[in-house]
Amino acid sequence: MAEILLRGVSKILSRRYLLDNVDMTMRHGELTVIFGDSDSGKVTALKVIAGIEKVSSGDVFVGGTAVTKLKGGKRDVAMVFEKQGLLPHKNVFDNIAFPLRMAKIDKAEIRERVDVAARRFGLEDVLDKKPKRLSEEQRHLIGIARAVVRDPAAYLFQAVNPKGGEAIRKRVVGEMQRLVRDDGATVIYATEDSAEALHIADKIIVMSFGAVAQAASPKQIYRRPADRDIAELFGAPPINLLAGEIITHDGGMARVRLAGGSEITVPAYAKAPLSGAEVTLGIRPPHIKLEPAEGNIIAARIRQKKISGGKSILDLDTPEGEITAAVGEVEVDNVTLHLPAENCLLFDGDGRAIRRKPPRKRNA
Repeated sequence: MAEILLRGVSKILSRRYLLDNVDMTMRHGELTVIFGDSDSGKVTALKVIAGIEKVSSGDVFVGGTAVTKLKGGKRDVAMVFEKQGLLPHKNVFDNIAFPLRMAKIDKAEIRERVDVAARRFGLEDVLDKKPKRLSEEQRHLIGIARAVVRDPAAYLFQAVNPKGGEAIRKRVVGEMQRLVRDDGATVIYATEDSAEALHIADKIIVMSFGAVAQAASPKQIYRRPADRDIAELFGAPPINLLAGEIITHDGGMARVRLAGGSEITVPAYAKAPLSGAEVTLGIRPPHIKLEPAEGNIIAARIRQKKISGGKSILDLDTPEGEITAAVGEVEVDNVTLHLPAENCLLFDGDGRAIRRKPPRKRNA
């Protein structure tokens, strides 16, 4: 298995940037999720890595070797398509064997490798059947087996359409995780399901309009999103966003007066003083506490309560508008919310996250 790199990659189609100067690193032996909506460029990124799409500029590396000028069949990667891409006139054996025959592998070795792959995915009893006679799940497994039989440097997966069935999607995701866990494979997965991305990824690359908006671990994406849009995309219940103004900023701490008059102190570092700046304060529902505190508190009344995952999900009326909290059991109607400074996020007027720590000093 190998590391996959994109460096300065752009893909232009009819004057539209499908990819715009993209840098990506997909590390060896990890499951990297490329996340974004249908216009984000996530699938284009997969196709560029696979060689299905040519780049307009930049380079693609597989295992340290530039493959930008190589045709797709010559690259040591295997793509598993959303719609499988099976050959309907061929039986299961021939579909799995197809890439090996294209590579002119010896017939005996082809038989051995196809048999191993078929057993792995429970397909050994249907090798002589045509794909149309099989279930949707089996067809997806054929697509994965056809990739695995190649033993590629990396696997590229498109997410299964939810209409294809949640059970099938879970099976495909489970097989991806198995490839990483048992085989040490490099797996790259394109999806627009943020909850799925947080749950399965070793690394998430968030894309928007052909560019990388943030690349980090799921924990970092959740706790330290690069901007307000990313903060809203990840997490359930969704993040609370409260409008406010910085009234004092000194020593890396900003005091924010929210629209309803509550004052919250949070870490904030910037090149220039932030006093007077309009900001948005964000805090995720599980990070809100119902406990005594000297500061960063907001009075609230419980409007609705429901239980989910062993937590009480509270919809609260406050001077700052509606706030959602995910807490332990609570019996009273009126509560005091504590917003811990270490869990609060600040976003500037353009939606960018304000730094929580001072920038690292460069060595002289």
